[in-house]
Amino acid sequence: MPERARFWAYATAFGAAWGAFEITLGAVLHALHVPLAGVALASLGAALLVAQRQLLPARGASLATAAVAALCKSVSPGGIVLGPMVAILMEGLLVEAALLAAPRAAATAALAGVLCALWSAFQKLVTQLVFFGSGVVELYLSALRAAGRSLGVSPRAGWTALAAFCLVVAVVGAAGGLFGRGVGREAARRRAAGEDADDR
Repeated sequence: MPERARFWAYATAFGAAWGAFEITLGAVLHALHVPLAGVALASLGAALLVAQRQLLPARGASLATAAVAALCKSVSPGGIVLGPMVAILMEGLLVEAALLAAPRAAATAALAGVLCALWSAFQKLVTQLVFFGSGVVELYLSALRAAGRSLGVSPRAGWTALAAFCLVVAVVGAAGGLFGRGVGREAARRRAAGEDADDR
């Protein structure tokens, strides 16, 4: 198969699978109001993209796959889809950047998962920061300080809780990236074994 055709075959197949997960599993998790559903979906997306790059380490593959997944998400019956579509594209861009230097390394796979998970956790804050400026951050901080005073919690404890939350999100994301790498490497090994058998 020509390299260009192979590139788009993988991008289409993996992108369609990612889009299907976003439409079906995503709708269920959000309907059930599962905590950190977005983080779980982002980690799953990172796993899928990292697995793909073990089979197809070509540059641009993650971003092309995200574009296909976003197009699939656009036909979702769930109503507002612009936000999720932007999130999918951003996750593809983050994975692309993380895997740029070494698409098959464990460290970059974990980094890709961490970036996607953290983006999902703070996407709304970043979006509001872009549209409304730095005053949004101060508004959130003021609300958190007021909540801390009413609960009798010191500001230091609040920052510790935020750091712990970020650590949990990062661990979930890294696990997703490393899981995807393991699955992808196993698939690549089986594909290579099948090709060797065919040559014989």
